[in-house]
Amino acid sequence: MSPIRASLILCIAATLTACATTPEQKAARERAQRRYEQNLQVSLAAECDPETAKLMRKQFEQAEQVGTPSAEQKAFRLKYIDKVSDPMFQACYKMAWQNYISQQQLREARYYRYYDEWGFPFYRPYYWW
Repeated sequence: MSPIRASLILCIAATLTACATTPEQKAARERAQRRYEQNLQVSLAAECDPETAKLMRKQFEQAEQVGTPSAEQKAFRLKYIDKVSDPMFQACYKMAWQNYISQQQLREARYYRYYDEWGFPFYRPYYWW
C-alpha cells in the first residue's frame, strides 16, 4: 500500500471519527428537542387557557420524575384530563396548532421567495445561462 493511499485512508477515518456524535450528544439533542416540543405545546395551550397551560407544564415535569403516584398526583391527573379534554379547549388548541403550522409555511415561502426569486434551477433570465 502506498504512503499516499495509507495517509488518505487515515485522514478519512480521522474525519469520520471527529464528525461522529457520541451517545451523550445524541441524548442531549433528544432532550433539547423534547423540551422545545413541550414548550411549544405549552405556549399554544396558553393562547387558549393559561390555567391549562400551567397544568400541562406541571404534567411534563411530573412525567420526567419516576415514582409511585400519590393521591395528590392522582387528583392532579384527573384535573389535568378534565381540563385538556374540554371540547372548547380542544377546538382552540387545534386552531392554535393550525395557525402555527400556517405561520411556519408562510415563513418558509417568504424565505424561498426572497432568496430564490427565479425558481432555481429553472426560470432564470436568459443572460444567466
